[in-house]
Amino acid sequence: MRSTRVPQRPQKFTPWFWSGRWIAKIEAAIVIIVFAGVLSIMVILVQMPGPLVVHVNDDLHEPIKEARVGCTSPDGKTHYAGQTDYFGEAKWPGLAKGPWRCEVTPPERFHAGQSRGIATVVSRHPAVWLATIERPGRLNVRVVRPAGSPRASVAVRAVCPGEPVESWESRAGLLDGRAVLWLPHGRACRAGLVRPEVEYEGSVANPVLDCAAEPCTQELTAGVGEQVDAVLSPTAAQWDFVRPPPEPDAPEPADAGSPQ
Repeated sequence: MRSTRVPQRPQKFTPWFWSGRWIAKIEAAIVIIVFAGVLSIMVILVQMPGPLVVHVNDDLHEPIKEARVGCTSPDGKTHYAGQTDYFGEAKWPGLAKGPWRCEVTPPERFHAGQSRGIATVVSRHPAVWLATIERPGRLNVRVVRPAGSPRASVAVRAVCPGEPVESWESRAGLLDGRAVLWLPHGRACRAGLVRPEVEYEGSVANPVLDCAAEPCTQELTAGVGEQVDAVLSPTAAQWDFVRPPPEPDAPEPADAGSPQ
């Protein structure tokens, strides 16, 4: 007897997502949503604006701390302000794309005006504007204490005539009698002993010297970052006149257990 064989159809692999079951359809929808979300996040990350960084340094490429920085948005409606950190940087992330107008005001000792520049914020990459400020001159003054006079941290002031008049006042060290004054470079300045006007150092509101009553230096000029030295030798009477009054003793803390 002759046997007949029925040909079998080749088996096909049907993915679970295409099986037509409702659970498979839900899982397929979830997978599509997840992939779409990941793709959307990648697109957003690629289009995110980079940070705006303002770097301030001197002519020796050393960072300048505590410089005031302000930046205005391209439409002029938003303004950010801050100070440079230890690395001489002020930065803001996530700002609007486009050209930002920035200005830098260096610390007072630099005797310099504002510097202005433009940093364009783009996608992914940081927008960096580098501002360079020339160093001021440095006047190192040694004050010789008269023999027998009490030690004191006297004030030394430098006055630089011009338009405007520049000044700087600092205290001499209690032990070594040295004071450091910062001068605008290229200006002829004189320094002398004065009664203190500022607490520690800085410019003064009344930039004058009384060279007829107190010792003063001759006119001195310092270039960019240059240091010059000078010596002031007051008499005992001059020393007593400019010597700041002694600080009062700190009050003793009240005994908590003592009767009132």
